[in-house]
Amino acid sequence: MFDMDGDVGSVTVITTENRGMNAEEWAEAAVQRIVSVSMDTPMPIREQAFAFREQVKTILIHYFSKVARSERVTIRALLEKEGYFDLAKKMEVI
Repeated sequence: MFDMDGDVGSVTVITTENRGMNAEEWAEAAVQRIVSVSMDTPMPIREQAFAFREQVKTILIHYFSKVARSERVTIRALLEKEGYFDLAKKMEVI
């Protein structure tokens, strides 16, 4: 169903300078959306929720890093297939 009020929900803008976002920054952005903790939540439960949020963030960082590495391997393979061996070699250090 469409929201006819024109409400788009909350919008977050994250910027970087001269680079894309890294795994940690993506994980932080994702975990803020995945695990929401109300300031009205009683303290012991809030502490547990924040600890859970950190666990989720650690898992996301791990897998986001794997995705980035895998993507570089794929790009390197495509470059080598097309004969761009020098460029493909540079993908190792990125």
